[in-house]
Amino acid sequence: MRRQRIIWSVVIAVLGWGGGALAAEEVKIGYVDAQAVLDRSKPGQASKELLEQYVKSRQQLIDTDEEEIRQLEEDLKKQSAVLSADAQKEKQEALQRKYLSYQKRAGELTKEVQDRRTEVLKDFNRKLVQAVQVVAEGGGYAMVLDKETEGGVVLFARQPMNLTDQVVKELDRMAASEESVPKPAPKPNTDKPPGKTP
Repeated sequence: MRRQRIIWSVVIAVLGWGGGALAAEEVKIGYVDAQAVLDRSKPGQASKELLEQYVKSRQQLIDTDEEEIRQLEEDLKKQSAVLSADAQKEKQEALQRKYLSYQKRAGELTKEVQDRRTEVLKDFNRKLVQAVQVVAEGGGYAMVLDKETEGGVVLFARQPMNLTDQVVKELDRMAASEESVPKPAPKPNTDKPPGKTP
C-alpha cells in the first residue's frame, strides 16, 4: 500500500499537478511486465535455467541423504529381532544422528538456494533496468512503471504504453553484444581462508 502511494505521488508530480515544468509538455508513461521479460528474454531464460540447475544439484544432495536414512531405517527393522538391546540402541542413535544431520543440511541448502536466487535475480534486474532505460529514453517516456503480476501498481493501461516487448528485444540485443566481447580471464583467488590470520 505504501509503495502504491509513493508511485501515485510520483505520477502526480510528473504529470505536473503541482504546476511543474512538465505540465505544458506531453508526458509519456509506459509500463513493463518484468515477469514477462524474465520469462521471454534470453537473459531471463538463462537466469531461470541457472537457478533450476542449481536447485537440482542441491535437491540431489537432499535425495541422497533421504535415501541413506531410508536404508538405515530398513536395516534397523530387518535386524531388530536379531540385534541385542545395546546394538539396537546404537543403530537407533546412528539413525537419529543421521536424521539431525539431514535436517541441518536441508536447512543450509535451502538458504543457499534462496541466496543464489536473490543473487541471480539481482543481476537480472540490473540488466532489466538498463534495458528499460534505453527503451524509455529512445521512446521519450518520462516514466516507466512495473506491472507486477500480482497486486501490481498499474490498474489500467492502454496497450501502446506496454513496453515489455521492446524491453525484451533490447535486453536480448544487449546480451548478444556482451557475448561478442571477449571476457577477461578470472583473477586468482588471493583471499585467505576464513579464520586464519597472519
